[in-house]
Amino acid sequence: MQHHVLFNLFAIFGVATAVIVICKFLKIRYIIGYLITGVLLSPNTSRYFADMEEVDVYAEIGIILLLFTVGLEFSFSNLKRIKNYVLIGGASQVFFTIVLTASLIWVLMRPSLEESIFWGFLYALSSTAIVVKVMQDTNKITTPHGKFILAILLFQDIMIVPLMLFTPILAGAGETSTAEALLWLLGKLILMGGIAYLLARFIIPFFLKTVMKIQSQEVFLIATVFIVTGVALLTEKLGLSLALGAFIAGLIIAETEYNRMAISCFLPFRYVFMSFFFISMGMLLDYQIFMTDFGWIVFWFFFALIVKAIAGILAVKVMKLDWKTALAVGFSIAQIGEFSFVLAQSGLEYELISKNNYQIFLAVSILLMSVTPFIVAKAEKIQPTFAKLTRTKGHV
Repeated sequence: MQHHVLFNLFAIFGVATAVIVICKFLKIRYIIGYLITGVLLSPNTSRYFADMEEVDVYAEIGIILLLFTVGLEFSFSNLKRIKNYVLIGGASQVFFTIVLTASLIWVLMRPSLEESIFWGFLYALSSTAIVVKVMQDTNKITTPHGKFILAILLFQDIMIVPLMLFTPILAGAGETSTAEALLWLLGKLILMGGIAYLLARFIIPFFLKTVMKIQSQEVFLIATVFIVTGVALLTEKLGLSLALGAFIAGLIIAETEYNRMAISCFLPFRYVFMSFFFISMGMLLDYQIFMTDFGWIVFWFFFALIVKAIAGILAVKVMKLDWKTALAVGFSIAQIGEFSFVLAQSGLEYELISKNNYQIFLAVSILLMSVTPFIVAKAEKIQPTFAKLTRTKGHV
């Protein structure tokens, strides 16, 4: 009998435990410990993991559970309050990031216009997994900048679909026109919205009420997993992301009287599977890129940080919010997103990005993910710090 799955779990959790204990001793956040674990277990570092498919599956489950619990804690009523943030703020952030990134890269590096725009696509997405996790840990989801950040991240998760559709078009391999792709996406979103309304209004409340007649937490947990996986798979069948489906499932259950029970049931599972996501991100990286292209990694690190922060700040100012919120939002989303890795692999396939640039992109992304917990935790203090520095210079 084969036990390779158990051996893999044994290695992952063993190395992760040792690394996180060391990180805790050094006062380094455990998310960074997961990334370090991934680098240590990477096929480029050791030969233990030649195939990462199982880890990728666990990582995807982690993202699904994270977005589901975010939906549980947010609900449709809360989402309605920030619909302008999602539609206007989210769209502005993605637009500004793509335009700024593509323009600057085209001027500085002189690649083709298609490659420049593709780099804009990669930079447009931020890390839902890390940002939301840190905001949950620090109780900042309900703050003014927390709501705006969540709205932007939600819009980005929706945008991964059209960006994936545009990638082959940029490479000259698209079979449909841009207008047809957009209409098709709009139709899918409208259809999913209608299905979500029916599920939330009639089907899922009745289903959960029937299940709870048994008065068993175990049966409730199984029924909830059935709902989450069902809605997530439905969105995937429609060409949307699994994570978006999980978020919708969370919103639906949040409108029922069983939302608190669902949160208490899923919290332990979410933390276990989320670790696999961060570990899998580290496993993609070839550490030797730091020795061969360290200068470029540093350059693109600060380039991404500054450009994404500016784009986020501009998006907040479009909504005419204060500078404290703008700076907190801009710097909190100034990292590369997990869905950007999926997009980058598509760019590799269509030769919009070279293998070496792909590794540089991974290195920069992981470095940005590593500093994100510190930035998000201190985001509200950025504007007061700038104000204090300005006053100090004025007195000199």
